[in-house]
Amino acid sequence: MHARSFLHSPAHWLIAGVLLFLLLGTLGLLSPAAHRGALSWVDALLLATSAVCTTGLSSVNVAEVLTPAGQLWLTALIEFGALALLVLAFGFVGLGRGSVVARARASQELGMGAGQDFRGLLRRVLGLALGIQAAGFLLLLPDMVQLEGAEQGTRYALMHAVMAFGNSGFGMWPDGAARLNVLSLSTLMVLVILGGIGFVALDELERHWRGRLRHDIRSPRLSTQTKVGLKVTAFLLVTGAILFAALEWNRPGTLGGMDVGRRVLHATFQTTVTRSAGFATLDYGQFAAPTLLLVMVLMFVGGNPGSTAGGIKTTTAAVLLAATRAVLTGKGDVELGGRRVSMSLLMRSLTVVTLALLAVGGGTLALMLTDSGQRPIALAFEAVSAFTTSGLSVNLTGQLSDAGKLVLVVLMFLGRVGFLSLLLAFRPAQPPYVRLPEEKEFTVG
Repeated sequence: MHARSFLHSPAHWLIAGVLLFLLLGTLGLLSPAAHRGALSWVDALLLATSAVCTTGLSSVNVAEVLTPAGQLWLTALIEFGALALLVLAFGFVGLGRGSVVARARASQELGMGAGQDFRGLLRRVLGLALGIQAAGFLLLLPDMVQLEGAEQGTRYALMHAVMAFGNSGFGMWPDGAARLNVLSLSTLMVLVILGGIGFVALDELERHWRGRLRHDIRSPRLSTQTKVGLKVTAFLLVTGAILFAALEWNRPGTLGGMDVGRRVLHATFQTTVTRSAGFATLDYGQFAAPTLLLVMVLMFVGGNPGSTAGGIKTTTAAVLLAATRAVLTGKGDVELGGRRVSMSLLMRSLTVVTLALLAVGGGTLALMLTDSGQRPIALAFEAVSAFTTSGLSVNLTGQLSDAGKLVLVVLMFLGRVGFLSLLLAFRPAQPPYVRLPEEKEFTVG
């Protein structure tokens, strides 16, 4: 592939940007000023990858191993993973000189519609994202200062605001986020949800409600993608919380022994963070197997397109469910949100899910080979968490071999960059189009 086409490919820019910051992040964490004691290059690479890919998995105790400078460097890597890659993609799409096809592909990756003002949208999205994080920082600050003192509490408030909105929840305490008060836990949940909604969807919501408050009849309507994403998000949050509470309500070591209010709070919190955030207020090693399966399903779906969350995305799941409904009801068209779903969109959704399943299956198999002494369901949970950049763990990450940790690094990279971006990066801009005869005698199911 020629250098000119490489520079004009948004997928190449994305891959190169991630790899560059993984290298810089690893080198920064290995600096003597960033850590205390011994920190292997594998642990540093895993930590840097987890930050840039907005995951939250860590094989070391971040609070103990990293110095204040190292913690701030980790926060900067998370912010890059959440926002700077978005700026890179926006810059290419809106300001670059790539082909119309390449620009359209990048727009799809970000969840943008055709004909949008990319420069104005970029400014609004960045301002909105930074404003949300600033508000979260101020709400978290009193509780953090009370727990850790002025200097460290201020740093922790900043880190948690960035981590929550970036859907990257590194644990700073042995009990996770369990020691935080109700306001702080609620703030983290709101930040996680807003980060998982998607940048373009946040902009749509902000402009829509601003117009509604002004009673402007020309208030912009929400796009079908945003409406579908919000509906699926609400469904997963509510249904997930109910199922989680039902499975763990009386289980010792998790919700059992708490009063009703705290059970509801922790069930809601855990369901929210499974969307790709990584925070924990309960010990995942104590969860029942059905609960772990529920969490893996929620992690696999993830958040909305163009967001800081991972997973196959809510809209992808919605398209496949709509296709299933169309087949079962005998409809000729796949309908979603009052619109007909195109064949190309359906094929794209099938590709995303197929590749995701292959990645998770392959990652689980690789972990079974590198760490055969661990429970299979725990290894599968770790693989799903890494690929979906969720950051949740059953207390296993630090126990993995170096080879197992490298498997997680690969899964996090694939989950953040995306298989589709990798495929777009190494295929011709205009693939040859040959239509073969239709096969009519072929049975499936």
